[in-house]
Amino acid sequence: MSSRTSDSSVTSTFTMKKSSLQSDDLRDRTEELKQSLVIWRNILLPLNKLLEWENKYDPFIIFGIITFIFIFILQANPPVLTLVSCVILAFVLIDLLVPIGIRMLFKNEHWTSVKDAKYTRLCERIANFEQHIKQLCESALKMRKERPLMYLMLGAILLSFIAFCGQRVDNLLLSYLTTLLICLIPGIRNRQLIPFIRQQIVDFWNNKKSTTSPIQNVSILNITPSISSVKASTVVRSSSNQPTYTLYSTTSHGNNKTKAQ
Repeated sequence: MSSRTSDSSVTSTFTMKKSSLQSDDLRDRTEELKQSLVIWRNILLPLNKLLEWENKYDPFIIFGIITFIFIFILQANPPVLTLVSCVILAFVLIDLLVPIGIRMLFKNEHWTSVKDAKYTRLCERIANFEQHIKQLCESALKMRKERPLMYLMLGAILLSFIAFCGQRVDNLLLSYLTTLLICLIPGIRNRQLIPFIRQQIVDFWNNKKSTTSPIQNVSILNITPSISSVKASTVVRSSSNQPTYTLYSTTSHGNNKTKAQ
């Protein structure tokens, strides 16, 4: 008994130390991101505001921008190598020219504490996302080392599904849907639409069950009078020259009794 208690205490201590180390790493990574992205902070905050749907028309703006870009690619119809080269060239130009324009347009005097708090929270989210990706890669490598058969099966199924989708669906349409979904995920999470949709489905299912149950009760009630009507009494009257007989048909204790008057 004492050995189990000591093992549980050691496990809990190890878990607490691991969580504290992860929180320290997260804090350090957040500070690193704040220092490295300080030039882009005036661009990242409006972009984050757009992605999190702080205004009601933000999803339509995201949908319009992504749709316009992919319609332009569809009309130009460039080769794959040309498209990849243009995308990399656009990222290089943005990385070199946009900071120069930011220094000219935005001054440090306009930076407030409210903006700094939002910028810190954004850096924390980026660091948390990086940590989740790192843990996912570590778990995949751990599965490859400890359970190679499971690693092979999951990898083969996932990659086969991706290859099947790429073969059956147009690649540009698939890229458009993937990009649109990725850009809409922050707003969906911020507005908590997934729990809302789940609750609406549950409420609809419960209402459907509650509306179907009274119908069954009504059908049972409609059957009951038909059975009782069979058990009703019948009065037979003869002509004036003959005696009158009143017949009582009862079903008590499974017996049929007849009374003549």
